[in-house]
Amino acid sequence: MEELSQAACGAIPSPPSDLHVEAIGIAFANSTFADGNNSISSPKGPLHVSAAMKNNITVLLLFLVPYLLPAISAIHPHKHFTSIFSFGNSYADTGNFIRLAAPFMPFIPFNNTPYGETFFNQATGRATDGRLVLDFVADAFGFPFVPPYLAKGQDFSQGANFAVIGATALDLAFFRQENITTVPPFNRCNDYLSKSLFFMGEFGGNDYSFILAANRTVNQTKSYVPTVVKAIGDGVERLIQHGAKNIIVPGIAASGCTPIRLTLFASPERSDYDHLGCLKKYNDLARYHDDFLQSKIQALRNKYPYTKIVFADYYKPIRNFLRTPANLGFHSSSTLVACCGAGGRYNYNVTAECGNPGAIACADPSSRVYWDGVHLTEAAYRAIADSWLHGPFAEPPILSLAQHCFVSSWKKSVPAAA
Repeated sequence: MEELSQAACGAIPSPPSDLHVEAIGIAFANSTFADGNNSISSPKGPLHVSAAMKNNITVLLLFLVPYLLPAISAIHPHKHFTSIFSFGNSYADTGNFIRLAAPFMPFIPFNNTPYGETFFNQATGRATDGRLVLDFVADAFGFPFVPPYLAKGQDFSQGANFAVIGATALDLAFFRQENITTVPPFNRCNDYLSKSLFFMGEFGGNDYSFILAANRTVNQTKSYVPTVVKAIGDGVERLIQHGAKNIIVPGIAASGCTPIRLTLFASPERSDYDHLGCLKKYNDLARYHDDFLQSKIQALRNKYPYTKIVFADYYKPIRNFLRTPANLGFHSSSTLVACCGAGGRYNYNVTAECGNPGAIACADPSSRVYWDGVHLTEAAYRAIADSWLHGPFAEPPILSLAQHCFVSSWKKSVPAAA
């Protein structure tokens, strides 16, 4: 860390060979790797990804900023931001996990088709059939796809993506402590970061899945929400302290509606389901998290009034897809059925998950909300991205940040009155 701190904003450092392991928090603790409740076996044990955000944000930015500074003057004039940085889990990972896991997992489902078939015509490491919300937001601001930071030969002059499938808000030490085994100033860099757009999350969904998998009840899991939200808030605050001025903080998805949750936690009691067919108690947990997170975001807005912090909602647009599917071209008869799977009521089978032998994809992914039992289709991510860019499911809408960025830059350029 000291070596990287000294190198920040100066010469390009030679990063330690295990920087990615230190920064993302890779560890082996269980017999399975879980993303949501999606377990992927590994012959050498689990790949547990933790997001120890307060320290990792510093390490990652210190590592990357020297690479980015030479490009500041070359940024296209029509762009409102110089770059996009993303931290998060499978809802944002554009290829880091498959690179991290390759030495330990001989077979990685996300690295196989039909993942990626809709847009890229090949698997890219994204946990969907095509593009993610991050991809659509980047496009809206005129950026190329945000490259995974572990990709070789990539141009990081316009940002980088640190999201990793399975990432949590809390670190591995916390989970072990709870017996849950399922799971320096920047100086001249500050101006660069103030013109960048940051995604902090989605975080939280995996934390709760690991806790629930350790035989905690939903009510017991709710007691961890303040700790999870504090970790997210600490990560946001660390970015602000390093000069970030525009930060998007997503909530978590409606986990009670996912095909995997509906399959593995099916209940004989009709009263456990809502009118859309989702398991109520798991959605209650998601709403509880989002309420806490919005309160934390408001507290940070009050503390840092010159920083724009967006709460971006996954829960509400997903519920809208299920409530009025035809409005967005989704089939009303299969809103809760995964496109890619191997049969069953919700087309999810733990022994033949998407990307594995025996699983096949539906003919038209754009007609489905869910892709593989845990993650959404490109069509769903596109609709969510639109609702975040323009509203109503981001507060404030992301495109409004561009105006804020322009006004702030204009004010800095106007000489003070004599």
